Amino acid sequence: MRTLAIAGASGLVGSLALRHLLARDDVGRVIAIGRRALPIEHARLTSRIAELRDPAALRRALPEPVDVAVCCLGTTMKQAGSREAFRAVDLEAVVAFAEAARARGARRFVLVSSLGASPRSGNFYLRTKGEAEAALARLGYPQLTVLRPSFIDDGGARKEPRLGERLALPLARAAFAVLGRERRHAPVPADAVARALVRLALDDAAEPVRVVESERLHALGR
Repeated sequence: MRTLAIAGASGLVGSLALRHLLARDDVGRVIAIGRRALPIEHARLTSRIAELRDPAALRRALPEPVDVAVCCLGTTMKQAGSREAFRAVDLEAVVAFAEAARARGARRFVLVSSLGASPRSGNFYLRTKGEAEAALARLGYPQLTVLRPSFIDDGGARKEPRLGERLALPLARAAFAVLGRERRHAPVPADAVARALVRLALDDAAEPVRVVESERLHALGR
């Protein structure tokens, strides 16, 4: 029975992943770390509050060993308000959580990143995502899994409006209904990403770094 730590469990993909983790018989305990307590209770769930950019605070929130760490942290430029604030979540907090979980014995780290992420990208969003991936690869995890979904189709579930996605998603859904829903840039349902994340977090993969892009996420998330 494995113990998992998850950051970002209050978000769209994170909350769905948490639900699927708690439904599995091979998960003994889930420790959710965030800036506020989760509004749900479960016999195998522990919700802890910590400053996400502070490795010491995160280590205090994780006083016991964990086997796998799952990171669904992420924001948007609109929500963050500045590039510095965006990097604070999508890079600094991600790395701080990974450092804390590694210090508590985690041997696998699973990150929800983005299709096109690269530290050499000319796009600030994708460059930051790529820098986070590169930083995680330097932390010495025996196994790092990176999910790179295309547009995440929330089915209208997100509380905050994302105008660009609201305009683009209907067009993308229609286009890829014709082209094929498992093409590289096809929108991926949020629950498919969450289901894929849980399968990848708990499988027997041994390669040091594994990158799973949108095409495979569709299949893994069925």
